[in-house]
Amino acid sequence: MSLSRRISRIVRANKAAAQPVEDPRVTAANAQRAQHAALDQARRGAADVAAHRRRLEILAGEAAARVRHFEAHAAAAVARGDDNAAREALRAQLGAAKHLQTLSGQLQEIDAQARRLAADVARLEERMSDSWLRHQALLAQQAAAEASMRAQEALRSSAGPIGGGELAAREAEREVRRLQALAAAREELAWSDPSSQRVQEAFEELEADSAARLELARLKEQRARGSRPGPQ
Repeated sequence: MSLSRRISRIVRANKAAAQPVEDPRVTAANAQRAQHAALDQARRGAADVAAHRRRLEILAGEAAARVRHFEAHAAAAVARGDDNAAREALRAQLGAAKHLQTLSGQLQEIDAQARRLAADVARLEERMSDSWLRHQALLAQQAAAEASMRAQEALRSSAGPIGGGELAAREAEREVRRLQALAAAREELAWSDPSSQRVQEAFEELEADSAARLELARLKEQRARGSRPGPQ
């Protein structure tokens, strides 16, 4: 990558960093609220469609009853030989049948609309469920990232005291080794000097031990002579 391209990327990155960035958690929460509002609206629409269908179903039932009613009147008029009454009943029956056909067509249309709305609501609910899971994952990831940043900041801020403590510990270890070496050297010098207190004490201890051994031997010999039997 050329130097100019690197400088251009750095400049763009600095500009992007200078711009205020919205918290992704707020963005996700706003999107979820919008989805909830859309879902509520879709559910209300589905409920309205269902209510309208119920009214059409009632009207269609009434129209079918009118068809049967006028059909019965026409049959009765024919049985009485009243052609005029039969024709009037048949015209009313045809009008009721036409009305019933219109209502039936409307019912079919509203059934198809209700099915589409139900499918839309189901899809929206599924998208909302996926969005909620992604939102929770985002919250967990952001919390983990913030915790990691806090830990790294704590490590950086404590690097100075920790480094100073380690340096002091190493200095103390060196001082202990120096004192140990000095003590060993002095002990070695004490043994090499016949007039030193250490050598004199050692000689005195050896003389006392030798005197104690001689005295012990004398006591044993005296005891042995005392235990011998006298002449008969």
